[in-house]
Amino acid sequence: MTKKLLPCLFFLFAAAGGSAATGRYLPGFRDIGQAHRVTDTIPVPDVVAVVKVVINASSSFNDQAVANLYTPNAVVADDEAPYSWNGLTAGVQWINSVERAVKINHISKFKARIDPINVYQQNVENVYLIVPVTYTGELPGRNSFKAKGAFAFVLRHIDDRWLIKTQVWMPEKGLNND
Repeated sequence: MTKKLLPCLFFLFAAAGGSAATGRYLPGFRDIGQAHRVTDTIPVPDVVAVVKVVINASSSFNDQAVANLYTPNAVVADDEAPYSWNGLTAGVQWINSVERAVKINHISKFKARIDPINVYQQNVENVYLIVPVTYTGELPGRNSFKAKGAFAFVLRHIDDRWLIKTQVWMPEKGLNND
């Protein structure tokens, strides 16, 4: 069997090497690559609009703004207990948890600022993006509150709209390797 397999593998690699040099593809390989091809590009306005609604709703506690932005099997994760929420209402539950945390910590003037998006990958049905965000506010006694981090989002194109499949908050301190 090895004697039959080695010539086949040699031919396959030689053909692939030759087609790579010419920019052509072997029949069938092109289709496989395109099914999973991901492009790193400029964010699509429809996707950015969904993300902005979610982040702005988190600082205004507008749970109704996010009520229809999540897939039926969505997952939201954050560093506030209970740490994850699932399903169509994951976004609403998360907004309510953020509001509860702000009230418990007596934070006033709570605001979110979205920083430039540098990681954005998209294929036909899915988008992956990292959205840097800074939350600010005031604590009792005029002390300032600041939380920097990033959201990782995966959105799916369903019924001609982008819905959030996954939303994960990573605080800046979680990114440090010190």
